[in-house]
Amino acid sequence: MKKKFILGASILALALPTFVTANSNIRIWMKGEVIKSDVAPYIYQERTMVPLRVISENLGKEVIWDGDKRSVNIKDEKGNEFSLLIGGKFMEDISANVDRKIELDAPALIKDDRTFVPLRAIAEAFGERVDWDKDKRVVVIGEGYDTNKIKEEKTRYLQEKKEVLDPLGLDYLYNKDMAGKSDEEKSNYEKRMREMPSKVFKGYKNGEVEGCLAWLSFAKAGQFFESELNKNPYLNPRKDGLGIGVTERGESMSGFDDYEKDEKFKRELLGLNSGPCMAGLEHFDYYLNFDGTFNYFMLPLHYQGTAPEMLKEVKNIVAHPKKIKFIKADKSEIEKLLKTLDTHYD
Repeated sequence: MKKKFILGASILALALPTFVTANSNIRIWMKGEVIKSDVAPYIYQERTMVPLRVISENLGKEVIWDGDKRSVNIKDEKGNEFSLLIGGKFMEDISANVDRKIELDAPALIKDDRTFVPLRAIAEAFGERVDWDKDKRVVVIGEGYDTNKIKEEKTRYLQEKKEVLDPLGLDYLYNKDMAGKSDEEKSNYEKRMREMPSKVFKGYKNGEVEGCLAWLSFAKAGQFFESELNKNPYLNPRKDGLGIGVTERGESMSGFDDYEKDEKFKRELLGLNSGPCMAGLEHFDYYLNFDGTFNYFMLPLHYQGTAPEMLKEVKNIVAHPKKIKFIKADKSEIEKLLKTLDTHYD
């Protein structure tokens, strides 16, 4: 079945010079301004990858995804329409009375559940001019490029970055540059940041401080089973201690005897728990979104049925996380919770 959508979660690729590197801070300029993106551009086979919403929201094109055929159709109001297959080397012009193929420098692909296609080929196919400002590392689409506005954008970006620095020393929670990275890169980054000594709380690691902040944020969002704990997040930890555990990327999701056949977790998970016993345990696992929020889910403490049934249940839970925003807790609130730690981040 074809599904028509505005692709807020898809990506396309732009052909650029070979000297562009994977860690470049690349921006896209179109129609008088720098395009804002929830995913940072990155390089694939010497091509810059950027969100497909550039096509739907900025070039004003209609995008249709066909999951069965694994294809993307892009068209405009003038009747121009192009089709790409995932992994294909050509883009087909399927406009009325037209039958031609356009060879692509980079194939359409799917990465981290996002669809990528070459932006230069698409932009130029629809008559848009594409240039590259190597000094400021800006992809320029269309006419009227204003270098002064690029300087303003850079200044604004630096100001915003300075404003979000966290007083608890957890600046990495707001590192939007990580949003477009792979699951492996995100997990490695999370692990590295969490293992670092806290700059604010002597004798503790970032992971322990972050875990306490997540616990307080969870209560603020009213997500605990016990309503009293939502009102007083120190209630259980004061009696039973606060536990912090880590599920690393690549760990098994279920109890299959054959490890190779089991599904693996794609992200590192930080787990928090506190309670008098398994029956009364408050708990959740989460991973970072790098925009000041985290996605969480609650795995069952006990399972019924076979390993395949368990795996199906776990996969369904992990696939439907909920999002919570980190609160702006002060140092004294975190210190109060750190003193209750029963198990530490390690």
